[in-house]
Amino acid sequence: MMFARSAVSNLLRTALLCVSLLLVQGHASQAEEYAIKVATPETPPSFHNLYLQIAYELGIFKKNGLIVSEFIQLKGGPLATQAVVSGQADVTATDVEGILNATKSGYGVRAVSAPAAKLSYVIVARQEITSFTDFKGKPFAISRPSALSQYVTFPFLAKSGLTKTDIQWLSVGSSKDRLFALMADRVKGAVMDIATYVEARDNKNIHVLARVADVMPLYPHELLLVRKDDIDKNPEKVTRIVQSIIEACRYLMADRDGSINVFMKYASVDRAQAEDAYDQLFALKGWGVNGGMTKERLDAALDTSVQNKAIEVPVPLDQWADFKYQAEALRRLGGPIAE
Repeated sequence: MMFARSAVSNLLRTALLCVSLLLVQGHASQAEEYAIKVATPETPPSFHNLYLQIAYELGIFKKNGLIVSEFIQLKGGPLATQAVVSGQADVTATDVEGILNATKSGYGVRAVSAPAAKLSYVIVARQEITSFTDFKGKPFAISRPSALSQYVTFPFLAKSGLTKTDIQWLSVGSSKDRLFALMADRVKGAVMDIATYVEARDNKNIHVLARVADVMPLYPHELLLVRKDDIDKNPEKVTRIVQSIIEACRYLMADRDGSINVFMKYASVDRAQAEDAYDQLFALKGWGVNGGMTKERLDAALDTSVQNKAIEVPVPLDQWADFKYQAEALRRLGGPIAE
């Protein structure tokens, strides 16, 4: 099935656009500038994590006194996490499991907001697969064992009376790599983000079987990651990073055409595909216009990670997340806006 493009509120778009234009065009008075290195977790990017490119391309980082000395485009959350851990980058967006495992291993990193606040994954199958029971004994593409791309399927399998051992898991790589494997009929199913799926939306051999956010509504797709060293020594720098990304998320929700233009600069898709991806993410309210990170969301993510053995034991929240930078960024922006 294909998800119908949802109608959007013109009033909401207009209000958000006014806010975003003021944010992008205004120039904050900054006493000090900070050089930052930004690492992206996907190349080409998903539309869902385009806020890094938006903040970079539209000068939002610069407006907030952040000079991007390097914009590093990586392929995969683990590489992005490692870039921050090793000091090669000051900020990235990455998955919850990557942050939890980095913290558990003793690395000083913290999540400071959730710009991709909801999961935008869909479970896509070959046309002959009409229910989850049809996956029994069949190959299914994931990025790697114990990754989010694997265990978001577990609730669906359980509802169908299947266990995770009933499936042949095939480690393939990125969302786009999983799409290629599915289109080539190497696998019968895969988890991928909406923006990747719409690239093949006219392919009659595959279809969307389910939307992950429907059963995991609290799990954040990605968190914004910085080093603990910057939190301790450069809190103003961290606040400005978080503020810039919130502004970028507000721009994404406000300016459809401008957002699509940036996306198409980085991704090889036609405009109709980009528009479809944008409209589905807009309907999902997938961008954290108020930062997106809440205790409820992080508790849900931690519980899910433990249940699915992505980590063995819970990690105390204050050891992997810090809420004060999101709170301060929102204060500077005049508080939360309607979502």
